[in-house]
Amino acid sequence: MPETETNREEELRRLLTDAIEVQLAALKAGVSFWSEWIEQTSTFVTSATKTLSSINEEQQTKDMLLELVDAGRASARAMTEIPRHTATRFLEELDRLEEKKKQAEKAPVKKATQKVAVRPAPARTTAKKGSRRSRPKRAGRVKE
Repeated sequence: MPETETNREEELRRLLTDAIEVQLAALKAGVSFWSEWIEQTSTFVTSATKTLSSINEEQQTKDMLLELVDAGRASARAMTEIPRHTATRFLEELDRLEEKKKQAEKAPVKKATQKVAVRPAPARTTAKKGSRRSRPKRAGRVKE
């Protein structure tokens, strides 16, 4: 019976670890997406600001407007590439995590020889009416 319980706990631990790793990879990809978006937008805004200030000062407005339109097109192309870059980074992060797991599985695993004791749950206290009741602490495992 303890073996199946241990196996079940190990499977649950692996499942939760995998879920957390995917969440972290998604967060990293999200940060990457917004960082790249801000960078591309900032580049376009800087270019557009310079071009517009040049248009107001010079007579060659036709060429300047064409440059501004070209900068807008380049910015739009770059913006459409951001999701693809983000997806690639996300998949690369998952691949890195998978590679780390494979390397960890190949490494020899040392099993703990110490016994684990289980602490009994603390006794519950009754709270007075109107007072805030504290949540009892969970019983956990204690290493000896």
